[in-house]
Amino acid sequence: MNQIQEQITCLKGIGNSLIKLNRLDEASDKFFESSALCSDNDDIYNLLDCLGNLILIYETQENWDIVFALYKKSLEAFKKIKDNKGVIMSYFNMGILRKKANKLDDALSYFKKGTNRSIDSNYTELILKGLSYVGETLFYLGKLKEAKNEYIRALSLAEKINSKNSIIQLRVLLNSLGLSEMDIQRELKMYVENSKK
Repeated sequence: MNQIQEQITCLKGIGNSLIKLNRLDEASDKFFESSALCSDNDDIYNLLDCLGNLILIYETQENWDIVFALYKKSLEAFKKIKDNKGVIMSYFNMGILRKKANKLDDALSYFKKGTNRSIDSNYTELILKGLSYVGETLFYLGKLKEAKNEYIRALSLAEKINSKNSIIQLRVLLNSLGLSEMDIQRELKMYVENSKK
């Protein structure tokens, strides 16, 4: 086992050195080789490190299909070690990539999964981020009423935790949907009252 750990460490070190030399194809080969060893030996933490480096390489090369597949692998690994933040961020990143590929229904699904996991885990900042992603995607899908509802929900949370930047951004988004400040206050009040029921 120690020999395998040393091999993983060496491959990762060579991969990192190759990244610094901007020899990305060779670096990715080393990280793929290392991640295969990690998978075979159930070394999730080193696997995640390798996947992170591979994501960096393929994002630099703008090879989004491979980046998406790597995030999918990361998602599985984060689930194995029960790392909720890692799971949530993987869902969000997969949603962002699907949105970039104009696969909005897929993006919405990933954003909702990440948001629901955030709610279950009670990560307020990630809930806020997820609601914003969901609202934005609904907007691009032409579902303006649903988008407005998600933004109102996010604004309510932002006000509850006093996230000033989020409050400003969400109000601007709601204004761009045609809501006046009075409309926003009315919608917020209705949302808060319905939440208490």
